Formats: sequence, structure tokens, C-alpha cells
Amino acid sequence: MITTVVRNALRTRGREPAVLCHAGAHQAARAPLAGLPLQSTDLLVDLDAHPMGTPVLEGDPEAEAGLVAVVAATPTDLNRAVTVSTHLPRAVHVLVALVATADHQEPPIPASPGMGDWRDLQEMRVRRVGKTGWLCELFFPNAIDTAQVIDAVMHGTRGRRRGPAIAPLGVLNGPEGALWRPGDTGSSGVSAAGPVPVRRVTPVGDVALRVSDGGPMPDWDDPRVPVLDRLATGVDSWEGVVSGGPARARVVNAAEDGSEADRLHAVAPIDELTVNPAGFTKSEKGPWGDLTVHGGRAVVRVGEKDLVTVPEDGTVTDVDLSRLRHLRGVRVDWSGHAGPTSAVRAVASLAAGGVPLVSGPVPTWARGLGQDLAGLLTAASEKDLGDKLLREEHSVRLRRAALRAHGLRLRWRGLGARAGVPVPPPPTVSVILCTRRPEMVGFALAQIARQRGVTVEVVLGLHGFPADRPEAAAAIADFEATGIPLTVHEADADQVFGSVLNDIVARASGDLLAKWDDDDWYGPDHLADLLLARTYSGAELVGAGQDFIYLQEVDLTVWRSRISETVTKFIAGGTILTDRVVLEETGGFRPLPRAIDTQLLIAVARGGGRIYRTHGLGYVLRRTGGGHTWSEDMGYFLRNYAQQWFGWCPSALLEGAPAPLGQPVTEYTGGLR
Repeated sequence: MITTVVRNALRTRGREPAVLCHAGAHQAARAPLAGLPLQSTDLLVDLDAHPMGTPVLEGDPEAEAGLVAVVAATPTDLNRAVTVSTHLPRAVHVLVALVATADHQEPPIPASPGMGDWRDLQEMRVRRVGKTGWLCELFFPNAIDTAQVIDAVMHGTRGRRRGPAIAPLGVLNGPEGALWRPGDTGSSGVSAAGPVPVRRVTPVGDVALRVSDGGPMPDWDDPRVPVLDRLATGVDSWEGVVSGGPARARVVNAAEDGSEADRLHAVAPIDELTVNPAGFTKSEKGPWGDLTVHGGRAVVRVGEKDLVTVPEDGTVTDVDLSRLRHLRGVRVDWSGHAGPTSAVRAVASLAAGGVPLVSGPVPTWARGLGQDLAGLLTAASEKDLGDKLLREEHSVRLRRAALRAHGLRLRWRGLGARAGVPVPPPPTVSVILCTRRPEMVGFALAQIARQRGVTVEVVLGLHGFPADRPEAAAAIADFEATGIPLTVHEADADQVFGSVLNDIVARASGDLLAKWDDDDWYGPDHLADLLLARTYSGAELVGAGQDFIYLQEVDLTVWRSRISETVTKFIAGGTILTDRVVLEETGGFRPLPRAIDTQLLIAVARGGGRIYRTHGLGYVLRRTGGGHTWSEDMGYFLRNYAQQWFGWCPSALLEGAPAPLGQPVTEYTGGLR
């Protein structure tokens, strides 16, 4: 179907040239463009090979095309093509085709950029291609910025929210430039020697990144903008190492002798907007796959079948991950691959996608993975992955390590620091906690005090009792000693619960708001995991599921093993994380005595927002005989469980429970196991 649509577009494009582009796997992306009737002025462009800093149409920079068509094998490939598309000419007819998409992807329905650019749009068509592909066409009476259209189509696969921007602003040069900054139309191309172009009086970038094939680079000629040099992935191929070419130096310096930061920053980052745990399945009974070499290519192989073929740059796509979700795990074979950097990128991408990996000793040349990720690869056995809970725990540890070491946004923050460019601080989180029980203040504050990897403040609402109550005063004093900012708000006992929450929010100063329950348990990475999910999901609101429930009346822990890493309508209310502006857009918390969390979720969904549920292994919901704003009988929590244990028995990711603040340690029984 893609070929037919492109052929018809070529017939109607007029006298202007056509630019036909492909990105991603050879067979999938190039085949639809093969054998088409092209004119002498038409171009066929491999966007993966096109160097940043070089316009597609040479000569007149204002040249226009009658048709620009981009065929991408997957959304991951299209997101990379978005960056290169800044070099494509303006066009009146833009066609974007996705050969395949993952099951969790939205249809690529583009939205107008909102600056009046599309007011004269004549027609738009979005059609399904086969079972998982999509094709989108837009027609304009006058030529439009092609990159803007491709970006809008890509953005349509993720919902309306773009997620955190990539900072600092970068300019790119050379092959694989887009691999370092996919999905960013703000990344201009620049010549190898500079200078960085100026828009009005300001350079269009804060850091220049030059990617070379190992040859000498010219002196950088722009004192205003610092430059960083990197080598293309294929430069350190095993063929280059054996031949003694320039790759030898890179393998030694980056993988063996450099610091861990040097090794990490020598590897192109992972595009976490498409390569992430979304779609994770709990398939502990599935077959095993092997990341190995077959037919001269790195593949993930099951028996005699290749499920995924890894390209030479080590890219693993979202569609590749969807093809591996049914596997129990993947064994990493270090004996092959195209080269060190390619292997590191492939393994890190699989880990970032939540694929459970096991490995023997990690070779020295793969130290670019980072110490944490390399250690986790050998931390689990094949037997462990036959247990549903152990398998998911291992997957969560892997995805954390991979995304924190190799994620695109964190990588560019590191690159900015290495170039001496200040970057904006990470978002701050205001934890909003409201309690009617003075005896639970120390318990709740102890859970917050051990959060790591995130900048936190706490706004504590005391509903119906003063801060000088002995139990509360001692806990507050202990928490203030940690240095974490704390604001205490006293509310009248007769004020409705939802109204108290709104008063607490009004006193918060953080960029993000995290709701906290006073009697539940939270692991030390709870907030950091939610921030990761916010980044890669693009959702307006994120949270965890109610997987672990401790039934205090019968001293029983239940694990329900619900679907995680998915868009949903429901999450645990005590795990809500959202932007302040989202709460404002939904009208805040409703002034009701109960079901406040459910009402907020309904309002977000009604407003067109997405709710994303990440894993629930770092959270335990406590159920007692009463006193909950969400009332369900005990039988509700005993249905459809995966496992249950006598006593308090959380996931290992919870890392135990801290002693409540304001109480001597001997008074804390945790009582529980």
C-alpha cells in the first residue's frame, strides 16, 4: 500500500522535484520506495546515512519540493529521522509512513503546531497499513516546513504531551548526528569547522557535537559555542580493531583506560521516548532468546528463528522490543557483534526496554555499559527468571540502570556539564501528605526521608490536630534534621478532605506534585522511578499499581501482579505524580470527603490527558479494618492474586522499612514479619 500511495503522489506532484527518504531496517523501509518512476531531479535519500550539516538539496537553500515522503521502519527510526528532516526542503505534499508500530503506540494523528502555520491546510489523511503500519499525508497550497510536519506525525504516536525537553540546545555535524539527539527539530546542522549559525543575535545552539568516521577534524572556529567530538559507532568495529586502524585507540581509551563517565559519554544515548519498558509482560514461562551472532549480524535468536536483527550502530527499536516481550529472558553472548560500541548500545537498549537479561562475565571492552548495568547482567540466573516476581524485580533494576546511565536527556545534561555549559536544574518534587492520625506522622515522614535520586520538599497537612502534639512534634523535628524542606499546614477537623489537599498544594513550590499516603510503604526509589516513567511515557499523570497489599487484620501480604508499564485509567492514589499545571487544568482536588484520587484520575482522562502505570514493586498498600477514604472489603484484595505470604512480605525493591521518625528504634516493631 505504501508503494501505491507514493506512486500516486509522484504522478500528481507537478514539476517540482520529489525527495523520497527512508530510515531504519533496509528491507522494511527501502522496499516500498523501490522501482518507482523517478525523474532526473528526484532524490532517494537514506536519512540514516545523511550527515548533519549537509542540506539534502544542494544549491538554493530556499528550494522547494513538490513531494517529500519519509518511510520509517518503526517509530524509533522516525524519531531519529525527525532530527535529520531539518535538512529537507519545504514541500506542499508531505507523506510519512510507518511500516510497523508496537501494540502500545497511538495512531500517528498529527496536531497543528499552534502558530498559524497550518491554517491553510487543505487535506489530511491517516490510514492503517497492514496490521501495525500507518500512513499519514498532508496537503498544503503553499510549501510548508517539512520537519515541522514530520515532528507532528511522530508526536501523534505519543499523545499530546511532549515530555521534558533535551537541554542544553545542541547543533550537530557528521554521520550519526541524529543518533545522538533523535526527535529534536531544534538541533540545527553545522559545518565541521563552524561557526554555529546565528538567529538574530543568538547562536542556534549552546553545544556543538561533531561525529566523525575517525579521520582528522578541522579546528573549531567558534569561540562562543564549545564543541565536543565523538566517533561514529562503526569506527570501532572488530574489523577496524584487527586491521589496526584508528578504532584501536578508541577501544583502549574509551573502554579500558578512561573513567566511567568517559566510557559512558563515548556511546550514543538511548532514545527513551521509544525505547523503554512500555508494553512489559510478565512472561516467566516463555522461551529463552539469545543475543548472539548469526549470518554475520547481531541478532536475538530463539531456536532457529531470528526475532530481531540489530543494525551495525546497535539500535534496538520499540518494535524490536515488542517482538521480545513474550520471552522469559535473553542471554547475552559476548563472542560476536559488530564491535564494542554497537554491542554496548544493543545491550543497554534491551535493558532500558525492560527485557530481562542474563550474562556471563562482562568483557573489559563492554565497560561502556557503566558499572551498575554491567554488574546487574551477572546478578541473576536463568533459574531466577523462572520466578515471576524475581524476573520483574530484575527487569526493573536493569531498566533503572540503563535509563539513568544511557537515557538521552540525562546524557545531554552530562555532555553539557563536560562542555562547561550550565543546564537547568532537574524538576523539584513537592510531596503532599495529609493525615488525621498524629501517630502516623513519623511513619510517613520516614518513608519520604529515604527517597533518593530526586530533589524533594514536603508539605505536611495536619487534619484536625496541631503540630505540637507530642507524636507529631517529635517526628517533625527529626525530619527537619535531615535538611529536606518541610512546610506544615494545620487544617480544621471539619474541613473537607479535598479542600485540605488544595490548601496543601497552594503551599507547595515544586515543579511536580506527588501524593503520599500516611500508612503505606514506599521504596527509596519510588519517586525516582515515577520521574523516569514521566519522562519516557509522556503522560500527564503517572503512578504505580496496587500490586502489593498488606492486610493488617489477618497479617497477610498479597501480590496481585497487575499489568504494569501501560496507559491505564487507574493507579494507586497514594502514588500519583503530576505536573502542577495539570492539576490546575483539571480544577484541583474536588472538595469531597472521599474518592479524591479517583475523581482526579477521571478529570485528567476527561481532559484528554494520559495516565501511565509503572511497576508497583516499590509500594505496599496497607489495609486495616477502617479509616480509609477508599473503602473495599477484604475479599476485593484476595481475588486474582499471583502469590500471598503470611506476615509483611514486600518486594525486595522496597528494601525493607525505615523506623518511624520521632520514636526510639526499639519502639518500632514494623510488627509485621
